[in-house]
Amino acid sequence: MSRATGQLPLSVFGDRADAAASGRNDFDGLFSVALFMVFITVVLVSLLVGTRIYSRIDRQQAEIDDSRLGMSLLVNYVRATDAADSVGEGEGPEGKALVLMEHLRSGTYETRIYLYQGQIVEEYAPAGKPYAPEKASQIMESGSFKFDYTDGLLTITTDAGSAEVALRCAKGGA
Repeated sequence: MSRATGQLPLSVFGDRADAAASGRNDFDGLFSVALFMVFITVVLVSLLVGTRIYSRIDRQQAEIDDSRLGMSLLVNYVRATDAADSVGEGEGPEGKALVLMEHLRSGTYETRIYLYQGQIVEEYAPAGKPYAPEKASQIMESGSFKFDYTDGLLTITTDAGSAEVALRCAKGGA
């Protein structure tokens, strides 16, 4: 207190006001930093979850595409050899084999499609030769392979689904 005026110096109140304002500003700054950190955390978690979901969807789509590709390949094999007496049945190592025959000047050749160790495989060989699954090419993964030929319609069934091929040649065989 000033002796002459009996009042407290302004600097005393000013220091307290400055200190109170400074504390509030510190709290405001701390709140802003905490809010920013929460925002960054939410963005990072969302990015991580989104990436995992996208990876899972992409993996499932790739599996679906692979199965469609395998079924399309089977159908195209049949269509490519569609002629009289070109579709037949053989005995593969693990059940029935779909045999697609090509009658050429140099002889008769077979494309044999059958199930072998969880894979549908394709083997190209001269007619009458024994099956050699270790030399066959993999078409697709599947635990089952069945086909049925009725009234010009060949139905192929695998784990990926079924495909029907209407043979252009009514005497397609099988």
